[in-house]
Amino acid sequence: MRLLEYERPLAYSVTMSDEINNKVSRAVSTPEALEQMRAAFRGVLEKREKYLSRMGDLDARKERLQAVRESSVGNEELLDVAVENLEAGGIRVRRVATAAETVSAVIEEMSGEKLLVKSKSNLSREIGLTAALGKEGITVVETDIGDRIIQLGGEPAVHPTGPCAQLDRYDVARILGKHLGRDVETEPHALIREVLADILPLMNEAQVGLTGANALTADEGAIVLMHNEGNIDIVSQRPGKLIVLASPEKVYPDIEEALNMLKVEAFHATGQPLANFVRVIGGPSRTADIEKELYLGVHGPREIVVLLIDNGRADVLADEEVRPALNCVGCGACLLTCPVYDVMGSDYGWQGHLGGVGVSLAPYIGTGGGADFGLAIDRGLALCTTCGQCAVECPAGVKPDEILRAVRTEAVRAGAMPLEEHRAMLASVKNYSNPWMQPRARRGAWAKGLELSKPGAGTSLFFAGCSLAYMSKEVAADAVKLLRAAGVDVSTLGKDELCCGSPVLRLGDRDLFEDLARKNAKRIQESGVDRVITLCPGCMSTLGGYSEVVEGFDVPVVHVSQVLAEAVESGALSFAPGEDVVVTWHDPCHLGRGCGVFDEPRKLLEAAGGIELAEMERNRENAACCGSGGGVRTAFPELAQEIGRKRCIAAGTTGASLLVTTCPWCEQNLSDSMESAGKPLEVVDICTLLAPRIKNPLG
Repeated sequence: MRLLEYERPLAYSVTMSDEINNKVSRAVSTPEALEQMRAAFRGVLEKREKYLSRMGDLDARKERLQAVRESSVGNEELLDVAVENLEAGGIRVRRVATAAETVSAVIEEMSGEKLLVKSKSNLSREIGLTAALGKEGITVVETDIGDRIIQLGGEPAVHPTGPCAQLDRYDVARILGKHLGRDVETEPHALIREVLADILPLMNEAQVGLTGANALTADEGAIVLMHNEGNIDIVSQRPGKLIVLASPEKVYPDIEEALNMLKVEAFHATGQPLANFVRVIGGPSRTADIEKELYLGVHGPREIVVLLIDNGRADVLADEEVRPALNCVGCGACLLTCPVYDVMGSDYGWQGHLGGVGVSLAPYIGTGGGADFGLAIDRGLALCTTCGQCAVECPAGVKPDEILRAVRTEAVRAGAMPLEEHRAMLASVKNYSNPWMQPRARRGAWAKGLELSKPGAGTSLFFAGCSLAYMSKEVAADAVKLLRAAGVDVSTLGKDELCCGSPVLRLGDRDLFEDLARKNAKRIQESGVDRVITLCPGCMSTLGGYSEVVEGFDVPVVHVSQVLAEAVESGALSFAPGEDVVVTWHDPCHLGRGCGVFDEPRKLLEAAGGIELAEMERNRENAACCGSGGGVRTAFPELAQEIGRKRCIAAGTTGASLLVTTCPWCEQNLSDSMESAGKPLEVVDICTLLAPRIKNPLG
């Protein structure tokens, strides 16, 4: 990672943002405020399932899109070709560096006109264009139905393609009634007619229109626009001038690649195989039908100008770990299932850049150079649970959780993080090698009486991790009993085991993490064990990444469920039938999405007689997060419990009496969240459930 111009402070800072705390408290105390948004998001997911068969080989399309984004974003040569060909077609291109320069350029291009009609543009939100033009006496009229409603109501947009999804018909009627000075019907079609009656005269009157751009194509020198309502066609046909806001990452090699992107984006954003309208603009309309004299602006604008806006993107491109955030195509698919966005809405991110990607860009975009991590904290830098659901959803292959973690690292090195609430935990890891402020000498106490082998060749090292070693000793003991029953020679490092580094890595203290990784890796390698077995998914995913930090570390790291499932399949482990019970399984994020372990726990539950598995609606790769990861439970416990409450409600709808998982963090947060869910289930670790059912296969 390229470090910006600052030095690592000698001690942790003591910073906390009242603004983000207030946002969390407000969101948790009024969950009903976003219920309409959640319903709209569910509708998009249902449409995607309905129309998936019409997308052909969607995976191939996404792979193609990802390859194009990787080769095009930051490609100055390709951008230069696009600019050259746009200008060859009669489109002026102006490069502008900052938001202020962009606003000034728009005012200049207005040429004294005081009415501007515009279509949807995230860039205009990013630079605060509407408010800035209003201060200069220019009336800006949003022509997208949703954008017009939130413009009139002063509401934030909650999704790129469904900006007013948080509002119901009564909210909209109230907003329109206030604007029009009279009561309006609450029937949705009537409300749309009211909006159209309000904006159409203004659209016809305006001489200048402004749009965003879905793509700029290099080969053709074209602007590509996609929309459903038809308003862009009217806006882009204003007779005076069309102003297009675009940023360098919008460039594509050609129309074919841009159209592939449009299909993928439309499907993930709305569930449609393609939006209703696609407009390709290669220059001002023209004719030479009369004596070959060229005439511009036949049925559209006499001039078209593209404002190519940087506004901090050069800083993003210079950082190899944050740069992939610009690969985002703006579909908003990551918002549909994000556990934090589900609670926080647009308070997680900022206008024009919502959710994890928006938070990742927050320190750089529009800051005027350098990095403003305080601003990023206010926009949600510490809210991400690092669950990885966003990465599963993203058709462009962006991994917002990993990018955000990298930004946290820069924030720590700049002294803006950790938050005050995280200081004690990080200091404990630094001083005691665990986050629980427990003495190192007691780390191996969990294994007392188990008579484990000494580490060495032929043994499997059970890496207990901090939570099992200090807080859930009985779960660690149950895991060892199962492994022994499976014929595994189990050993432990005891008090010589250190924190794996997962908590500090996810909070951004990369230096402390690497120190722990080197020390743990050395002790594991020197022990001579054949493999490492973990139960905590955080430990598994983190230990499995040691090879990226410690050269030559090649000890295999596996989860206890993988070892036990293999033993069941080989006949080395079996279970006696127990009391009949219906259970539901919660896939821990770092075990499932993080390490790809989905089948093995389910095979174990199936192998244990008397256990019936009732799956939650969201499971496996799409399983909802418990809410405790990424430091959220420590700094924002009310947010963690609200996310956990939703998962507990989902578990309750299955008819199960037990919620089974295999993560101490999940188990604790889900247990704490059960009461507020109204359908209390007991939460247990899979090893605790299965240990009493062990059957000696020889007996």
